[in-house]
Amino acid sequence: MFRPFNRRIFYKTAQRLIPSGVIIPFIKSNNENDYNLLEPLKSPAAKTGWDRVKEMYSTNDSDEVSLEMHNVLQASMVGVFFGVIYGGFMKSRDAYLYFLENNQATIFKSTFEAKKKLQDYVTIAFAKGGYKWGWRLGFFTGLYSLVATTISVYRDKNSVLEYVVAGTITGAIYKCNLGLAASMVGAGLGAALSLVGGICIIAVLKISGVSMADIRKSLYTIKETRQKYYNKGLESASSEKNDALTRNHDEIIEAKGEKTIEQI
Repeated sequence: MFRPFNRRIFYKTAQRLIPSGVIIPFIKSNNENDYNLLEPLKSPAAKTGWDRVKEMYSTNDSDEVSLEMHNVLQASMVGVFFGVIYGGFMKSRDAYLYFLENNQATIFKSTFEAKKKLQDYVTIAFAKGGYKWGWRLGFFTGLYSLVATTISVYRDKNSVLEYVVAGTITGAIYKCNLGLAASMVGAGLGAALSLVGGICIIAVLKISGVSMADIRKSLYTIKETRQKYYNKGLESASSEKNDALTRNHDEIIEAKGEKTIEQI
């Protein structure tokens, strides 16, 4: 009973004391154009799964790939690297033993020639093994990462599902050249291994309190920082080089004097 009465008296007293045209500061009145700089603006229409997938496969104004595609490419390159190392060492080891076993009775002109032929044989074997395993491991690593990332972006969350689906597809494609039965076995094995790996990854993310999006952003930030320092180094080297050239040019002009085009 007294509360509405006191509030009415308060508003009337404030109207008498405050000049006309001045807004009472403690009355909250939000304008449609007001926004908080500390909080990101929310899109009026929520993005669908396909919208996020389209953004993933599109480039920005500088023709740079998206953050997710950058991580897929990084995973592919890591797969290529380890594939080359693994295939190269395995093939070169076999080539080394094969050369020693099959050339015991071979007569070489000198020890240097024998070592040279052995080195050439091992090097060629390393290149063949690295090529064989490099493109395979890079392709299937990239495919696995691409499928898992696409499903994760579409669903806008991380779960074991994308790892199992990616492992199933990758395993089936890996064994597809051996027939349908082998492809089914590869799909089942890939799904089983991916299930175990996915559970471990999700558990680690839950314990650490981070998400795959945070990891992608961190990796992309490292890439941008590396590119920034690389460009800075190029700019510094170019500036020093141009400064030296400019000083040399000025010295020559000062010694010989300026000439017009007709004089040259």
